[in-house]
Amino acid sequence: MHKPFSSPLDAAMINVERLSALAGLLAIEDVVSAFANLSPLAQVALFGTFESGLVEVRTALLQMAKNGDGRSISAPF
Repeated sequence: MHKPFSSPLDAAMINVERLSALAGLLAIEDVVSAFANLSPLAQVALFGTFESGLVEVRTALLQMAKNGDGRSISAPF
């Protein structure tokens, strides 16, 4: 169980980092092969993880927009 985020920006950034890490993992050739061998239910569950994370990011960004907290940030990419 995770603690509530201290701000919508934290929620968005942490969820983007999690999704980026998962996408990076799924880009590895051995993992792609393993993914292909998963049951359809397990594959759907992984895509559900992406969907859930993106919903959380969207919610956080909408909350920031509503609060007028759309400050510009810089991230090392």
